[in-house]
Amino acid sequence: MSAIERHWDRLTPVSLALLPLSLVFCALVLARRLLYRAGVLRSLRIPRPVIVVGNITVGGTGKTPLIIWLAEFLRQAGYAPGIVTRGYRGKSP
Repeated sequence: MSAIERHWDRLTPVSLALLPLSLVFCALVLARRLLYRAGVLRSLRIPRPVIVVGNITVGGTGKTPLIIWLAEFLRQAGYAPGIVTRGYRGKSP
C-alpha cells in the first residue's frame, strides 16, 4: 500500500489537512456540471453507443479485466468495439 493509499479511506491528520482542498474540488465539479446544464459548455455527441467503465476508487476494483471481457464479448457478438483510455499509465498522446 502506498503512502497516499493509507490516507484514502481513513480519517488521518493528512486527510483532515486535505479536506479544504476537497471542498474546493467539489465546488469546481458542481460549477462545471451547472455550466453543462446551462449550455455554456457543450458535450460532443457521437453516432455510436458509449459504455463508460470507471469509478472514483483507484486500482484493484477490476475495471481493466471487465473492459477486456466486455470487448471480447462484443467482438464475438459481431461488433467492433473501440477502447478509449485517458490518464493513468496511458502511452498515447
